[in-house]
Amino acid sequence: MTTVEGLLHVDMHNRRARYECHRPNCPQPVEGPVRGDDVKPFAAGIKTEHLARFHGEHR
Repeated sequence: MTTVEGLLHVDMHNRRARYECHRPNCPQPVEGPVRGDDVKPFAAGIKTEHLARFHGEHR
């Protein structure tokens, strides 16, 4: 069985990215402005900052 823990939405037209975390007790989604080159650093920030701060995971 596969569990979805989060979704990354990238809207290149409006230049916005949003990460919706579906883990228990997550306080809020992460959202920010992005352009083509900004998507990879945005996702890397989620892996390091969001997961460590709210879920105790260090990657």
